[in-house]
Amino acid sequence: MREAHLPKADFVTSIVVMTLGGAALVLSWMMPTFREVGAHRYSAPGVVPGFLGVVLLLLGGVLFVRSIRSGGYRLGVTFEGLRAFFVSASIARFFAALVLSMAYVLLLGKVNYFFLTLVYILTFILAYELWLEKVPRSRGKIWAFAVGEAIVVAAVISLTFRYLFLIRLP
Repeated sequence: MREAHLPKADFVTSIVVMTLGGAALVLSWMMPTFREVGAHRYSAPGVVPGFLGVVLLLLGGVLFVRSIRSGGYRLGVTFEGLRAFFVSASIARFFAALVLSMAYVLLLGKVNYFFLTLVYILTFILAYELWLEKVPRSRGKIWAFAVGEAIVVAAVISLTFRYLFLIRLP
């Protein structure tokens, strides 16, 4: 991305970040507090998401003000600019990550957690190493690394949640 486009990207990004922060804050406020069972108010499940929502709102606001001062609100959107944007490699990577992540979220709870996480990590690595990055490397080494990393990471995450955080996973 050219230096001249950074304030415009910051402007759009700040709006997205502030929207996500506001949504996190509102949704965390709506979460149960468990006061009726005598739980402490700081042990409510919405405390951390609410705090993160406030942080996102504040940092998004700072980015928003900085982008406006730099003239980022003058987007100058054209058809050719949009076309070039949507055929870029960075957008292909973004949509690949979005589709893989949405599939993971939709299957969560319906498929064994360890297996789903293993397949997600393996697919993510292979998608980026074999399809999206055009760097010539040994496919065998890429597959071996991807399978090994997927097994280790899925096992560590599953065991951490199960035995350290005492959370039963689907």
